Amino acid sequence: MSEFHWITLGLGAALVGAVWGFNAWQEWRFKKRAAAAFARSHPDVLLDTPKNMVRQGETGMRLEPTLEPAATVLGEPLAPVPEMVDLADSVALAVAILDPALDYVAEVHPGDLVDYAAVPSIEVGKRVRVLGLSDADEWEVIRPGHRYQEFRIGLQLVDRQGPVSEAQLVMFCEQVNAFADAQGGVATFPRREDKLRVAQQLDGFCAEVDMLIGLNVVSSRNPFALSRVVAMAEAAGLVLETDGVFHARSDSGKPLFTLADRHHRPLDALDDTPSVTLLLDVPRVAGGEQAFDRMADLAQQMALTLGGDLVDDDNRSLKPADLAAIRKQLVSIYAKMDDRGIPGGGVAALRLFA
Repeated sequence: MSEFHWITLGLGAALVGAVWGFNAWQEWRFKKRAAAAFARSHPDVLLDTPKNMVRQGETGMRLEPTLEPAATVLGEPLAPVPEMVDLADSVALAVAILDPALDYVAEVHPGDLVDYAAVPSIEVGKRVRVLGLSDADEWEVIRPGHRYQEFRIGLQLVDRQGPVSEAQLVMFCEQVNAFADAQGGVATFPRREDKLRVAQQLDGFCAEVDMLIGLNVVSSRNPFALSRVVAMAEAAGLVLETDGVFHARSDSGKPLFTLADRHHRPLDALDDTPSVTLLLDVPRVAGGEQAFDRMADLAQQMALTLGGDLVDDDNRSLKPADLAAIRKQLVSIYAKMDDRGIPGGGVAALRLFA
């Protein structure tokens, strides 16, 4: 070989060695960054959260409510949660957004600060929330105009459509990995097998307590004049809202039960109706026993005053003893929810039964 060939060969070898060295250095830097993230001395507001007992729920068949199937009613909007999570605040604030007992939480450690606009929308058929660690070292729900040094991305394990599937988890991981790769970073995940088992157990528990109670007041002769229905509803403290349904709410504005036309027509578009239905979405209501008492009292008063019959969905007459039996079942359901650390009407319940 000529001297020129030897020089060219040497330069090529040096270039290959430089590229290999740079890649090795990048890999070492990312691993060091990820390790440092896991070794932070400040409290981890998500992963250090005490676990409730919901993970030990037993699987079972989906409970068909005695009076009305819960799946026929759309869930209320999710309760608002704090947008900012300061590490000095209560752990409960972070759990309101992402809870390892309810979510499959991935961590993304980018190579550099990432702008909000660069975070992709992750769509897998289940609720996804993204928290970012700002340059002020505060966890928050990501928002426009902000940049973040780390991310926690949570996929909800269970809702009223059932548990997350393996295919959905795989899709979620693929999309999160693609985001991490695009930002020159790394992503870490819990074991999928463990979380799939948790999801099945959690869904089994939800099936045991998922119930929507409906009490129907049916005219035995002529349809009820809507003016009389409205007068009784308003006297009981219910408010007709934009959906054409009367809503009973707590002093703090939380939903208790509804009064609607039995055939799902907006009440404000009717002059009369042959029947109305009062509905209580059991797991989504705090203090459900008292809400049921109030609902049952109104249903009985309407049946008496309007000259109608109080019946279940199969048009079987409901007597005071039947209402007492339903209330007893309610007490048992709410006790189960409390024992699992998912009280009725709480943040976790509103997420799971949506």
